[in-house]
Amino acid sequence: MSRAASKQYTVEQLQEVYALSLPKAIQLLDRFGGDAAVIDKMMKRLVR
Repeated sequence: MSRAASKQYTVEQLQEVYALSLPKAIQLLDRFGGDAAVIDKMMKRLVR
């Protein structure tokens, strides 16, 4: 799948979906470029 066609998260979406603080949501966006597939994969590995 091309990068343009992949789903991208916004800060607000990350906060809603994963109940993250603003600094943590921004950190994820910076680290993974907002790529939803990569973020979802990483978040599934975390045990809450």
